[in-house]
Amino acid sequence: MNNQLWIGCLLGAAVGLIVGQLIFKSPFLGILIGVGLGALVGAAVGPRRG
Repeated sequence: MNNQLWIGCLLGAAVGLIVGQLIFKSPFLGILIGVGLGALVGAAVGPRRG
């Protein structure tokens, strides 16, 4: 995996933990959503190979 994907997942998990605790009252659900969104963003900004 590329560095952007790892960074996106970690940042997404951190933000998801906070948002999940505040909105859903479930940090686990927030982490799952955050990691998923972070992976999408990290993959989108990753290096293009063609």
